[in-house]
Amino acid sequence: MTFDSPGYFVLLLLLPILLAVQLRNRRRDAITFSSTYNLSHAKKSWRIRLLFLPPLLLHISLICLICALAQPMTEVTKQRQDRQGIAIQVLVDVSSSMDINMQYGEERLTRMDVAKIVVEKFIAGDGQELLGRPDDLIGLVTFARYADTIAPLSLAHDALVSIVQDITINTRPNEDGTAYGDATALAAAQLDLLEGDQDIKSKIIILLTDGENNCGNHLPLQAASLAKEWGIKIYTISIQSKPTPDRTVTDKGTFMTPPIPGPGDQILEQMAEATGGVFRLAHDYDSLKSVYQEINKLEKSKLKAVSYTDKSPAFANFAIATIITLLLYSLLKSTILRVAP
Repeated sequence: MTFDSPGYFVLLLLLPILLAVQLRNRRRDAITFSSTYNLSHAKKSWRIRLLFLPPLLLHISLICLICALAQPMTEVTKQRQDRQGIAIQVLVDVSSSMDINMQYGEERLTRMDVAKIVVEKFIAGDGQELLGRPDDLIGLVTFARYADTIAPLSLAHDALVSIVQDITINTRPNEDGTAYGDATALAAAQLDLLEGDQDIKSKIIILLTDGENNCGNHLPLQAASLAKEWGIKIYTISIQSKPTPDRTVTDKGTFMTPPIPGPGDQILEQMAEATGGVFRLAHDYDSLKSVYQEINKLEKSKLKAVSYTDKSPAFANFAIATIITLLLYSLLKSTILRVAP
């Protein structure tokens, strides 16, 4: 227990003064006898034996009152774990080409459906390889010809998962296209606005697309330059058909050469390298999920243990003790231990 106003303990100096006053009053009320020899051998009654109680109760009540004035506090040391999360903008391509099928286990689903499944597991976790991002601010931006903020940066991940499930492929011909340069610039600007408002360890953009940037007001590398200036990493993922190695026949035999990434993939790779992120190719559910697993391991929330002391006022006990002792003092002085005037 501690006291927030220990200066009140100087009032304890009143106790000797009170004791001196009590002794003086006792001598003043005494009866003078020529000899107390016979009285000293007389048997003391229970009332005489209890005469010490009123002065003692008065001293105790004064001590309790002074302790209450000193504002006693009980202290309990506790420990909590503060998680310093990450701000993540998830960018998803919704152009018409996302309607192409890709492998999902033993069946085939559209690229859009597979992407939604993986993004959902990345956000909420699947209890296995992906544990979710419960401590991170996550936003969602979709893009075709135009970039749209579908969900602002938020910790409301349950609502965000529902929004991801409702993403649909763009079906309007006049809005079809791939403008991931605009989407990246939009996401980076929103992340930059968090400066000073949130305790964020790092800010990242995860860009998922299956095509080349062919429209919009911002070139991809210009958007990446903005992200780099604002300290934002970009992780780029290109969804393509299953790669087929090139076959080269020579007089020494047939050689298989891995396919070379196209111009669009090279741009995505440059965006990632410029900001400190990584570029990856995916052609089915397993490869796409492994990319998000890799990002999940690279970008971890910071866990910090913080110890703190919780204080609670404890003056009530002293105040109650003061009232009880004063009541007992008054009761005894006016009843069984009353001194006749």
